[in-house]
Amino acid sequence: MRKHTAAAKRFYNSRAWRKCRAAYIKSVFGICEKCGKPGYIVDHIIEINIDNINDPDITLNHNNLQYLCLKCHNKKTFKKQYAVEDGYGFDENGDLIRIEGTD
Repeated sequence: MRKHTAAAKRFYNSRAWRKCRAAYIKSVFGICEKCGKPGYIVDHIIEINIDNINDPDITLNHNNLQYLCLKCHNKKTFKKQYAVEDGYGFDENGDLIRIEGTD
């Protein structure tokens, strides 16, 4: 859920989420599940949205979570989006690049 609504803010500040998040990080030993470096973000595989934010099978289910470093999280999250400005995009690592021939 990219734009944090009031419901999202309540969820991410909830005791249930904080406990779930801490337990999940501990279960994967604090390591990014994609690259093996230290993790940074507990990510929902099925993204949270206004329709499922109250569904604990989505929001609090360890089977719907992955622990990612910032680079792996950005690669996953931003590969689906377009850059803010024309002429830019993301490479296979999720890094912002200028796209040749778009002047």
